[in-house]
Amino acid sequence: MRKLNRFTAFMGYKFSPVFKKAVYKNMRKKPISPMELKKASELRDIDFGTTKFVAHRGLSGVNPENTAPSFEAAGKHGNFYGIECDTHMATDGVWMVAHDPNLETLFSGEGDIKEHSSEELLKLKMLRGANIGKHLDVKMCTLQEYIDICKKYNCRPIIEIKDPRTDKMQSFYDMLKKNGIEKTCVVISFILEDLQVLNKIDKELEMWYLVDYLTDKNIQQAVDSGCKGMDFSSDFNSPRPDMIKKLLDKGLVAACWTVDDKYHLDAMVNAGVTYITTNSILPE
Repeated sequence: MRKLNRFTAFMGYKFSPVFKKAVYKNMRKKPISPMELKKASELRDIDFGTTKFVAHRGLSGVNPENTAPSFEAAGKHGNFYGIECDTHMATDGVWMVAHDPNLETLFSGEGDIKEHSSEELLKLKMLRGANIGKHLDVKMCTLQEYIDICKKYNCRPIIEIKDPRTDKMQSFYDMLKKNGIEKTCVVISFILEDLQVLNKIDKELEMWYLVDYLTDKNIQQAVDSGCKGMDFSSDFNSPRPDMIKKLLDKGLVAACWTVDDKYHLDAMVNAGVTYITTNSILPE
C-alpha cells in the first residue's frame, strides 16, 4: 500500500477516476498473488476491545475473493468481528456476491452481472483469485450463502451494495429482513442514493457511507442521509487525521479500508478508527 503525504493523497484522489477507468480493469485480468498473513500483535499493540477487524471479501489475501471458501476461512479464524462482501442483483432478483460488475475481470463470462440470471452466473468458472489453483471448482457466491456463513461463525455481515439501481433497494432490504439481520448487519456503499432510499425504508438500519477521500461535504452528506458511519480509504486519509476527527465529532463511526501493513494500521488506530478492513491481518 502507498504511504502518502497530504499533497500526494489529494492528487491520488483527484486522479483515481482516471486510474480506475484506464488501468484497474486490466489489472484485474492479471493473476492475483496470495498475500503474506500477519498477526495484528506483530504489527502493533492493539486493544481488541475497541479495534475491530473486518475480513475484506473474506480472507481474500489467501483465498479467491468474495467466495464461500474465502468467507469460510475468515469465519474459521475465529477472531474477525465482521466479514465484508459486495453485492449486485441478477435479472431474476437473486442477489449475487462479486466486486466487479464486469464478469470478464474474474470469471469465464462476459458482460455485466446485472444482465444475467443467477442460474447463468452460477455456471461460470472463477478464473482469477489468490490461490485459485487450490479452488478450481469455486463458483460465484450468492448473498444468501454469504449470510449463512456469517451466521454460522457469528461474524457481523458488512455488505457493500454495488448495484446503482435505487428501485432494487426494497428487494435488498427484504433479503436482510428475511434473514433477520436488518438490526445486526452494516450496509455500506459509495452510492449515496441507495443509502438514502434504504434510510427511508428503515431509519434504524446501520449504514456507512463509503468514500475514497474525506471532505467536509461528504461528511455532511453522510449525516444528512441517515448514515451512522463512514468507511474510507486508509491510503488517502492516513495523513489526514484532522478529517477523521471531524467525522468523529459529528458522531459518526469511523471505518477504513484496506489495511495490510503497519504504517496504515498505526495511522488508522491512532486517528480513532474503530473498524479496520483487511485482506491479510489476523486479529487475535
